[in-house]
Amino acid sequence: SICGMFGFQKYFMYLVRRPLMGVLGLFIIIWLLVLSIDLIEAMREVSKVENAGMTEAILMTFFRTPQLMLTLSPFIFLFGTLWAFGQMAKTSEIAVMRSAGLSVWRIVAAPVALAIGIGFLITMGLDPLATKMASQAQNIKNEMRGKEANMLTPFRDGIWLRQNNGQTASTIHAQSYDQDNKTLSKVVVWQRSVEGVFIERWDADIADVTPDVFYLRNARRTTLHGENQGTIERQEIPVQINLEALREDVAQPTSLSVWSLPEFTRIMSSAGISTVKYEIRYQDLWSMPVKLTAMVLIGCAFSLSMSPRSGGTAGLMGIGIAAGFTLFVVSELSSAVADAQIVPVALAAWAPGILAILFATTLLLYREDG
Repeated sequence: SICGMFGFQKYFMYLVRRPLMGVLGLFIIIWLLVLSIDLIEAMREVSKVENAGMTEAILMTFFRTPQLMLTLSPFIFLFGTLWAFGQMAKTSEIAVMRSAGLSVWRIVAAPVALAIGIGFLITMGLDPLATKMASQAQNIKNEMRGKEANMLTPFRDGIWLRQNNGQTASTIHAQSYDQDNKTLSKVVVWQRSVEGVFIERWDADIADVTPDVFYLRNARRTTLHGENQGTIERQEIPVQINLEALREDVAQPTSLSVWSLPEFTRIMSSAGISTVKYEIRYQDLWSMPVKLTAMVLIGCAFSLSMSPRSGGTAGLMGIGIAAGFTLFVVSELSSAVADAQIVPVALAAWAPGILAILFATTLLLYREDG
């Protein structure tokens, strides 16, 4: 039994190494392809900006591509597994292992363990790193354009906005934002000159939000000398922050790591802003090991059926790839359904991967037991 265990460990390491080599090789090929395409796009972007050149394009490409590669990781695992096990089946290595007493389940255990391990590595380590790099790419893009963006930042004490129209700089604080009624509550507006000299302050319990103006209800004005100017029933505050900007200027879900999302979601929720997209992103990240496992099992289910004598290799490869893309489409549809709040977020994120595992396991059962 000890010899058998030692032999299985040797097979196990070999069965881990082969798909790992296939995944790494495919990763490098796709990464070079993505680098080339993204560099062309980055060069097109910098061509529209003065004093920006090849250096900025290369830096943006370098910082942007890791997150895209991690997004493609399920497909890389699918294709890498199909290639590795397809080669082993064609060279009769799988047949030799079966004749040595290895069941299908022992053969697929190695790539499944690899998928689970790398899935957790992506979620807990690589994705946070890629997220920081993507944020750095966006910073380079903003600096390159000299962008003085209107910003919305949710903190524990509410929402902060700032804008600069070239003549005055305004800082706006609100306790919360009601998307349904398009109103801000407990609003304070500080207005300063571009040099930073204080001009006035406005306080209001409610502000109506329109694309170009915030209307403060029963606003109270305070001047430089601290004089209270009484209450004005409806005070207009011209803004360059429309309702869409309130949503778009918030950090995008893909710009947050799995460690940042829970706190950010809590703060966003307390500010009255929908957090469904952030919840979907959080669940998607934690379901990464399940998705990679599903892709590996699909790859094994089809590649193990290949035979150097029976032919049909291209057809089986095509069916396996189609099954992987079907999983991707189902995952996207599931996320859209969750975004519409039709089904729970956790169900939408985990169900496609689990169903794909059940599908692939059924195929393997059929192959093993007939």
